[in-house]
Amino acid sequence: MMAKQGMPKGDSSAEKLNESLDSTIKRLETLEGLVNENPEYAEYAPYLRIAMASLRTAKGLYGVPLKIAADAKELASEKTGDNVS
Repeated sequence: MMAKQGMPKGDSSAEKLNESLDSTIKRLETLEGLVNENPEYAEYAPYLRIAMASLRTAKGLYGVPLKIAADAKELASEKTGDNVS
C-alpha cells in the first residue's frame, strides 16, 4: 500500500469511521466483560452480543469499500495535482 503524502493520519472520513467503529467495539467488549462478571446484568448479554455482531458486520461490509474509495480519491487528487506536499 502506498504511503499517504500531505494527508495526516486519520484525516479521511473512511479512516475516521473505522476508528470510530473500533472504539465502539472496544467499549462494547468492556461492557461485555462487566456483564459476564456480574450476574445481575445477565439479562443484557444477548442485546450486547447483537450490538457487537452488528458493528463487526458493518465494519466488515463497509470498511474495505470505504478504504478503496478513499484511496481512489487520493490517487485522483494526486493525479490532478490537488494534493501537493
